[in-house]
Amino acid sequence: MVTSAGPPGGGGEASAVAPVAPPPAKLRPGRVWYWVALAVFLAGVAWGVVAFVASVGRVDSFQRVPYPGTGVISLTRGDYVIYYEGPGASSGDVPAGNVNVLPLSGSPDVGNMTSYSGSLTYQFGSREGKAIASLPITRSGRFRVRSTASAAPSGSHLAFGSSIAGWIVAAAVPTAVLVLAGIVGAIVVAIIRHTRAKRARLPQLLELAAPPAVPHQPHALPPLRVVM
Repeated sequence: MVTSAGPPGGGGEASAVAPVAPPPAKLRPGRVWYWVALAVFLAGVAWGVVAFVASVGRVDSFQRVPYPGTGVISLTRGDYVIYYEGPGASSGDVPAGNVNVLPLSGSPDVGNMTSYSGSLTYQFGSREGKAIASLPITRSGRFRVRSTASAAPSGSHLAFGSSIAGWIVAAAVPTAVLVLAGIVGAIVVAIIRHTRAKRARLPQLLELAAPPAVPHQPHALPPLRVVM
C-alpha cells in the first residue's frame, strides 16, 4: 500500500492582515484659543478708542483765553497746567511772552506759577498744545488772565486744565499690553499646534518610509510514501 501526503493546509498561502490605525488624537490647544487671543486683541483696541475719546473730551473741557490777550476763568482749588495752543505747539514751537493770573476779588488766591518741568504735548485733529507752566490754586474763585506775546500766530490760546500725562499713560499702557498679548498669544497657539501636529504625523511618515513586510510563506514538505 502506497500512501502519499502533501503539505498541510491545502497548499493555500497565508494572507497578512493590515493593522487598523487608531483615530487621530484631538489636537491641543484647541482652535477656541484663537478666539480668546482675538478677544484680548479687540479689548485692547476698544480700550484705546475709549481712552482716546475720553482724552479728547478732557482737553476740550479746558478753559481758554486768547494769547496774547485778556480773559476771565473760574478755577477750583488744586494744581493746574497752562497749555499753549497754536500752530506748531505739539512740535515745541511756543512764542515767547508773559502770563499773569490774578484773582478778581480778595477771596481767591493763586500760588507761585512755575515753568512746567518736562515735555508734555498733545494733538487731536487741528488742536495741538504744549504744557508751559504749572499753576497751583490755593482758593477757588474767578481769575483774570493777562498775557502778552510778540509773535504768537492768530488764533492762539492759553488752556487751563489738569495734567493729561496720567491719561496718556492710562490709555497707552493697557492698550499696548492687551494688543501685544493678543498677537503673541495667537502666535504661541499656532506654534504649539503646528509642533504637536507634526509629532502626531511622524509615526505615519515612518511607517510609509519603511519597506513593505514580506508575508511568511510555509515551507512545502516533500511527499511521504509508505510501502507495505
